[in-house]
Amino acid sequence: MTGTESPSTFGRAFAGFVGVSTVSVVILAGLGYVSAARFLDAIGIRSMWAGCAVAWFAGCIGAWPLAAAAAGRSIHTANAILGSTALRFLVVLVLVVPLTLSGWFDRVTLVFSVAISYLVLLLVDTLWAVRLLKRISGK
Repeated sequence: MTGTESPSTFGRAFAGFVGVSTVSVVILAGLGYVSAARFLDAIGIRSMWAGCAVAWFAGCIGAWPLAAAAAGRSIHTANAILGSTALRFLVVLVLVVPLTLSGWFDRVTLVFSVAISYLVLLLVDTLWAVRLLKRISGK
C-alpha cells in the first residue's frame, strides 16, 4: 500500500467487479437457459451453466490486478489491464480443458457457452474497469 488509499479501496473495487460480473452472468445464463431449454437435454443445460460459471470465475480472478490498480498499489493501469486479460484467459484454459475431457458435459455446448460468456463478461468488466479507473484518476 502506498499510504494514499484506504485499506478498503481494494476490497470495494474487487467487490464492484464481482458484483457486476455476477449480475451479468446471471442475466446471460438466464437468457441462455430460456433460449436453449427446448433444444438441449439435461446434460446440455448443465454444460451451459458450467460454461457460464467458468467464465464468471475467470472474470473474478482476472479482476484482482484491476482492483489492485484501482487501489493504487503500484501497478500501472495498462499493465493491470493486460495482466487481467492474460490471467482470465489462463484460468479459462485451466478449467475448460479438464471439464471437456471429463465427459460430464457436452463438449460443444460447454465450449460455446464459455466463449459467449467470456466475451460478454470481458466487455462488461472492461467497461466497468474504464469507468472505475477514470473515476479514481479524476478524469
